[in-house]
Amino acid sequence: MATWNDLILATPRQVNGKHQEEGPVALQEALLGTEGEQLVLLGHLHREPHLLREGAFHAGRAHLEASTRPTCTRDERLEQIRAAGHRFTEALGAERDTARVSLISLHLGLCRLLLGSPKDAREWLGMANQSAVETLKDILTEATGEQGFTRNRLLGGMLNFVMFFTSSATLGAGYLVWDRVMSKRSDKVLRRALARMEPLAGYIDALREMRLRLGEPASSVPRYVVTHTVDDSQCLSRITIRTLVGEGEAVDFNGRETRRVSRTGSERTTPLIR
Repeated sequence: MATWNDLILATPRQVNGKHQEEGPVALQEALLGTEGEQLVLLGHLHREPHLLREGAFHAGRAHLEASTRPTCTRDERLEQIRAAGHRFTEALGAERDTARVSLISLHLGLCRLLLGSPKDAREWLGMANQSAVETLKDILTEATGEQGFTRNRLLGGMLNFVMFFTSSATLGAGYLVWDRVMSKRSDKVLRRALARMEPLAGYIDALREMRLRLGEPASSVPRYVVTHTVDDSQCLSRITIRTLVGEGEAVDFNGRETRRVSRTGSERTTPLIR
């Protein structure tokens, strides 16, 4: 079974505006070999992995596999890759889940690369990257929305009732208990989200490295870093997706809002429209 790193290494580098031939069969075999990585990734994301093992997407991978046979002539190999691209395009048109859209776009991009169109390949890999980042942010947004208990109308009414008939001292102690309960629940929700996000962040890193090998400038291919913080009781309290957009600038997303952050000198935050 191939890994994302194997796929990166099989992607030809662009040197002085020209792509170095790394061997098309090696790239095809690496792409086909990452099926296990794809299924593990979708499993962590709670997506249905079997949807990539049937229908047009599965047929496209079958064409790619046929193109690696030693008996294939160059023309037959290219025809099989074109057929694979058609089937992946068909699969993309029927797909709505951003994680699966990303994986299909990755296959389309590498098909275009194998057909000698690195510019098209970069565009498809950019789409794969964008769709994966959307998935990453959606997981964090969902988790952040699940953190609070107080949105429950029945529970909110009970809290108001207790507060009205409770002394200040008892209420203060109650708040400490409530904070701990909330902290533990937040920890559980965020740790579950983090477990889903970490494999996806690794996949996004792989897409970035592939885009760089294909000649995209580093300044136009941001890096995404998932960080987390814990409170005094060692409960996970926040997850942040940091987008590194330059040497001294970053954009942070915490599930609710996006802020531009200076990474040089004092921290300077500027709220942005999400």
